[in-house]
Amino acid sequence: MNDAVADEPGTHKKAISAADIEIFPVQRSAPTATISDEGPEKGGKSGEGGGAPSLPLSNAEFVAHVFRHLPDGARPIVCSKAGDPETGGWLAEAAGDVDRQCPSDRNNYVNCSSFVPGDDGEINARKEQVAAFHFLMLDDIGTKADRAGLNGCTPSWEIETSPGNSQLGFCLKEPISQEATVKALQDAALRAGLGDRGASGIARWARLPEAINGKAKHADEQGKPFHCRLLAWKPDAIYTVAELAKALGLTLFPVSPLLIRPVRENRQLLTAAQRGDDVYTPRAIENPVLRALHERGLYKRAISHGKHDITCPWASEHTDGLDTGAAYFEPSREYPSGGFCCQHSHGDSYHISHLTEHLGLQPGEARWTARIRVIAGEIPRVRRAAEIVLALQGGYYQAGGAIVSIKTHPLTGDISMVQVSEQELTSALAEAADWEKYDGRSQKWVRCDPPVRTVQLLHRAQGYDHLPHLQGLARQPFVREGDGQLVTAPGYDAASGIYASFDPAAFPLPEPTKEAAHAALAKLKELLTEFHFGSEIDRAASISAMLTGAVRTRLQTAPAFNVTASTPGSGKSYLASAITPFAGPGVPLNLSYPTSADEATKSILSMLLQAPAVAVFDDMQTDWRAFGTMNRMLTSSTITDRILGVSKSATVSTRCLILGTGNNVRPVNDMCRRVITIRLTPRSEAPATLRYEGRPVDLVKAKRGEYVAAALTIIRAWEAAGRPKVDVPNIGSFEQWTDHCRYPLLWLGEPDPASSIIDQLRDDPAQEALGHFVSAWWNCFADKPMTVRKVVDCADNKVELRDALEDLPVTERGYINRGKLGWYLKKHAHRIVNGMEIRPADCSERNAWCVAKVAVRPEALTPVSPLLAA
Repeated sequence: MNDAVADEPGTHKKAISAADIEIFPVQRSAPTATISDEGPEKGGKSGEGGGAPSLPLSNAEFVAHVFRHLPDGARPIVCSKAGDPETGGWLAEAAGDVDRQCPSDRNNYVNCSSFVPGDDGEINARKEQVAAFHFLMLDDIGTKADRAGLNGCTPSWEIETSPGNSQLGFCLKEPISQEATVKALQDAALRAGLGDRGASGIARWARLPEAINGKAKHADEQGKPFHCRLLAWKPDAIYTVAELAKALGLTLFPVSPLLIRPVRENRQLLTAAQRGDDVYTPRAIENPVLRALHERGLYKRAISHGKHDITCPWASEHTDGLDTGAAYFEPSREYPSGGFCCQHSHGDSYHISHLTEHLGLQPGEARWTARIRVIAGEIPRVRRAAEIVLALQGGYYQAGGAIVSIKTHPLTGDISMVQVSEQELTSALAEAADWEKYDGRSQKWVRCDPPVRTVQLLHRAQGYDHLPHLQGLARQPFVREGDGQLVTAPGYDAASGIYASFDPAAFPLPEPTKEAAHAALAKLKELLTEFHFGSEIDRAASISAMLTGAVRTRLQTAPAFNVTASTPGSGKSYLASAITPFAGPGVPLNLSYPTSADEATKSILSMLLQAPAVAVFDDMQTDWRAFGTMNRMLTSSTITDRILGVSKSATVSTRCLILGTGNNVRPVNDMCRRVITIRLTPRSEAPATLRYEGRPVDLVKAKRGEYVAAALTIIRAWEAAGRPKVDVPNIGSFEQWTDHCRYPLLWLGEPDPASSIIDQLRDDPAQEALGHFVSAWWNCFADKPMTVRKVVDCADNKVELRDALEDLPVTERGYINRGKLGWYLKKHAHRIVNGMEIRPADCSERNAWCVAKVAVRPEALTPVSPLLAA
C-alpha cells in the first residue's frame, strides 16, 4: 500500500469534505479522574467477549482531551469499521460527532496526527496533509513487547485491545510538526523493543476505548468479538519529546535529512517530487529491498537507524540451519547500494548484489534513489528536477539568492551557514539521483555525471522554487517573530525559516512568573559580581547584552555593545567573553574594525554570509566610525551587496550580536544612536593583575543552557505580565529590541540599559562641532544668506568662525576645502542644534545657505531610569 496513507492494513480511504461535518469541539472540558491506573494483572479479568469497558469515558471525551491543542485549520480524524477490520476499505472522517461516528459495537480508531484539508478542500489520511503529531502510541504491550521496557513511565492511557495485550498512549505537551522528530521517537521506541514496525508512521491509527476488536482470532467461544477496555486514564500525564525519551530510556538517533521539514510545508514539494515524467522519475516511497524482504517473510526487526535484522536467504547453508546473524544495511554515502552481511561461514560469498538478485530487483532499485534523464532540449525540466532532488535530499537551503548548507564545527559544535560551491553542488546532485544519458551506440540509457551546464544554471540562479528559505540560525530555543510561539525543538522551522541546533533538555524553562524573572536576574547578576562597572547603568547594559544574545534570532535589529575602559587589562575582553555564550556555543568571529567604507563592505558581507551568532571587534584602535555598511548592519534586518570574486549579489541577514572592545573608544556621528557603551572602571593602577575568582566565563560556558534559559525567562515573564512599559525616550530603529531587552529590565527595577545612547546623542563630538559652527555662523552673519565661497573668505578674518571650521571634516593641510564644506552643509541641512538649523537660502547667487533660529519643542533627552530618578 502507498506509504502516503496510514499504515493500518486495508486498501483505500475515502475522503469527505471538511465543509460537510460538524465543527469539532476542541475547547470542551476533558474528563477527570474516576480512573484506575491498574494494568491487566490488577484491573480485572481480560479476554471476556462482550464485557463492558472498565472506565466511564466516551470516545468523544477521549478525542476531545487528546487533541486539546490543534494547529490552525487542523482536524482529528476517526475511522469506524464493522466486522473484521482487516477486510474492506477504510473510511477516514474528520472528527465531528465522534460517538455517532464511532459506535461502541464497531472497530473504532483515531489517528495519532491531526490533518488539514487538501487543495480540493477534503481531508484525507495522507502524510502530506498531516498538520501535527499529537501522541506516541505503543502497540502490543504484553505480547510482542514487555511491559518492563517502560521503565515505570506512566502512560496517558492504556487500552486492552485483545486478551492480555494493550495499546498505550503518551500525550505530548506540544504537537510535533516535524516528521523527522516523529520518526526519531518511533524508531527509538522500536529499538527499545516497545512495539513492532507496524506501529510506526506519522499517520498511524490507534484504537479508541469504546470499541470492539473484530478480528476472528480474538472472539470468544460464542463467536462474540472482544470488547476493548480502558484500563488506565491519566489525563495529566503529558510529556515533551525530551521528557518522554528520558522517561522511557530511549536514545534518539538522527534521521534522514529527507524529513527535516515540517509536514505541513511538504505538500508543494511532495506533489512536485511525486509527479514523474520522461525526465524525472521520483524515488520510491518505500525502500524496494525492505519491501521485498517483508513480502518474502525475511524481515525480522530494526536494529538501529538504517540497519535491519533479517533472515539469510541461504540459511539452509548455515550450521544446523540456524536463522541468525544476517543483516541488511540501507544505502548510505559509503555504500550507495546498501549492504548485506551474514556472520556464518558463507558470509564472504554473498553480498548486496546477490541479495538484490535473489529478491528479483534490478541493481538500480537497491540504490533507492530518484532518476534524472538528460534529454536534449529539456534544460528547464532537467534543472527543475535537479532542484527537487536536492531539496528532498535535505540539508540544502536558499538564502539571499544563493544555495547554502549548514556546517557544524567539529570542536565547538556550533553551526554556520556556508555557500555551496559548484563542485559541492555537483557531488550533492550525484548523490541525490541516478543521472542517465542515452548512449546511441548501445541503444541504452547509461549512468552519467550531472551535466556541468545543469549545475551552473542551478548554482547561478537568483531564486528557487523548491529549496526551503533559510532566514537564520538559532543555537537555543527561540520565539517566532510572526506568531510569538516558543520553539523548543531543534531542526528547521518552516514557519520562521530558522534552523535550530540545540539540546532541548539543556534549557530548563520555568513558568514565566515575576518571581522566576527576579531569580533569573539574580543568576545573571551573579556572573557579573567581580567586574568593575562604572555605574549600575553599565551593569544593566551588560545584562541587556546577554538578553540580546539570547533572542537575537528574533530581533530584526539590535544595537551593538561597546565595552570600554581607560586602562588596558580592565576586563573588557573578559566581559565580552562572558556575554558571547548567550548567543551561541561556538567561538565568536573576532574581527578588526574596518578603516574604510570599502573594507567595511567586504568584511561585513563576508562575515554575515556565515550567519555567525556573535562578531567581536576586539581591541579596537579607533572609534566606532559610521561607515554605510556598518550603519545598515545595525539598523536593517538585511543588507544586499555583491559577493567578492563572484558576479552575483547576496542578501544576508544581520541577526548577529555585535560587540566591540577598546580603550577609551566611543561611537561617533551616526553610530552614536546605534551603539550602547559599557564602561569598566577598575580602581587599580595595574588592573591586569586583578583576578576573577568566580571564573564567570568558564561558568557560563559550562552551563550555557541554564544561563540562556534565565535570560529567556526574564523576557517571557515580562510578556506573560502583559508587556508593561516604562516612559523612557524612544530609540529609533530599535523598538523591537526595546520591547525584549530594555523594558523587561526596567520592569524588574533595573536602570535603563540604553542610557548611554541618550548620553551619546547629547554629547556626540560631531554634533558638538556642528553646534559650535552654527553658533559662529550666527554670530558672524545672523540669518543673512551666504555662499560657501564668502564663508571661507570671511573665515580668514573671523577667528571664531575659523576655529569652528577647523573642527569640521572639511580641512586639508590647513586649508578649508570648499567642496567638502558644501557637502557638509548639504548633509546637515535642517538639522536642529542649539536651537538653530542650516537651511538652503534664496539668493541670486548659487548654493547660498543661511542659519535660522527655530522653536524647539521640549523633549526628554535625559535618560530616565530608577537609578537616575533616585
